[in-house]
Amino acid sequence: MTQKVNAKDIKIGMFIADLDRPWIDTPFLLQGFLVGSEDQLRQLREHCHWVLIDPHRSVGPEFDAPAKKSAIARRDLGDEPRVSINRAAAPAAARPPGNIPVASSTRSAAAAPSAMPREPDSGNARSREFAVSVKDSRSQTGNSELRGLGPAAPSRREPGGHAGDDPVGENLRRLWGKLREGVSGLFSGHPDDTSSDTAVTEPGPEKPEQVRPAFIPETVQLTIYEDAKPVEEEIGAATAAYERTNEVLRRVVEDIRAGSGLQLESVEEVIDDMVESMVRNPDALMWVARMREHVLTVYDHGLSVAVNLVAFGRHLGYPKEQLSQLGMMGLLMDIGKIKLPRALLEKNSRLTSEEFEHIKEHVELGLGVLRQTPNIHPEVLQGIAQHHERMNGTGYPKSLMGDKISVFGRMSAIADTYTAVTRQRPYAEAISPYEALQMLSNWSGTQFHADMVEQFIQSIGVFPVGSLVELSTGEVAVVVTHSKLKRLRPKVLVVAEADKSHCKHPAMRDLLYDVSDYAAYIRRGLPSDSYGLDPSEYYLV
Repeated sequence: MTQKVNAKDIKIGMFIADLDRPWIDTPFLLQGFLVGSEDQLRQLREHCHWVLIDPHRSVGPEFDAPAKKSAIARRDLGDEPRVSINRAAAPAAARPPGNIPVASSTRSAAAAPSAMPREPDSGNARSREFAVSVKDSRSQTGNSELRGLGPAAPSRREPGGHAGDDPVGENLRRLWGKLREGVSGLFSGHPDDTSSDTAVTEPGPEKPEQVRPAFIPETVQLTIYEDAKPVEEEIGAATAAYERTNEVLRRVVEDIRAGSGLQLESVEEVIDDMVESMVRNPDALMWVARMREHVLTVYDHGLSVAVNLVAFGRHLGYPKEQLSQLGMMGLLMDIGKIKLPRALLEKNSRLTSEEFEHIKEHVELGLGVLRQTPNIHPEVLQGIAQHHERMNGTGYPKSLMGDKISVFGRMSAIADTYTAVTRQRPYAEAISPYEALQMLSNWSGTQFHADMVEQFIQSIGVFPVGSLVELSTGEVAVVVTHSKLKRLRPKVLVVAEADKSHCKHPAMRDLLYDVSDYAAYIRRGLPSDSYGLDPSEYYLV
């Protein structure tokens, strides 16, 4: 059990389990460390208002640490967040003929080539709120009760490190009766959970409607996008667009290192191809990006950010021209790191204060290159300049606050942080997508714009494409594509049996159309390496 400690009360010997802000915004690049010097105390007090300490891993006379330490506990991710899911326009779905088998093998020939309160939003009357249980029910803002539904049952943590589902099935059934996409314990689950939502009759889909988020300027003419192709058909074009964009990014890196200017035309061309693919079906390119993240370098981070930003913008309804601007912004936001020493970027231990200040320079270094590039859109430059700014003024380089940060700047901050924590870095292990979304939800309202975080979660799904999940049947699957009618019932690729043995013949299953007596549903999200499974080994054909 972690304890919250004010920064001024931190002492040498305390084990810092988590911070009040994203780790990537501080010089403490190792996520979890023992305070051992006055310099660390000074840096903690400089960057944080409070921290979470683990008494069992702390040392000193005031801590009764056991002689034998048990397995390292998962980090406490803060109090129960509050997420609001807004209904988005959804195309009518035709019932598929049944489960579609997918040929799959490791590296197959079909593989791709080498808590402040939430701001009120009076303009969004159709939003539906539900509590997302991430640990025990200890909300300080009165979020333990769902409107008219009674108290939320507490979740629990198991010794193995996974958060637990609500063991009381009644809560889940009542949620389904009230909400289209409500569920208790979205980010976690427990193997003993036997609740089912099939006993509740759900109303049919309503006509598509478009709800304009309050943060989008009225001058933006929103577009409702419908998937033009299923993910299985779009995967080839998505892979090609991804590879072309990655190749152009590598050439950009080489040109900047050689002192040449940025060739904007080639970047615009591949970004437009990427946008076209995501307009047809965003899940295909998001699948490819997730499967290829393990081979990206420190400079390729922007490619994953670009994919997430375009998916975010498409969900919000931005027209294609601005989707391209979002993609350009994501792709180029970290090019300033090219001018920093590689040893500094790849350092696998805590940065000194001087080194961290040096890292911060990448924003201005990148802008210096881009300002010399003719015809680059001002909103792209602004978004890149502000992707490390935070709503409460704790970001850099200008410590902007609230509305002083542009819409693109706030969007880029969310997408950049999500992408950073879900990929392997020299100084930290990647965390699972569902845990990253949980962290974003906890930071919303302070570090990030609360309504934007909610919309971002909707755009990539509570269980994002490419993430591992455990089904109510005990089987393990990879999320392949989302249902626009019910985000919690995606199409998945089943890769492990109920006993967790790997499937010889993985098969596609659409949870939306499972009408059996015991219809399968997602029980919990899993880390990407669970049960020896690697999602990148499975490809669609």
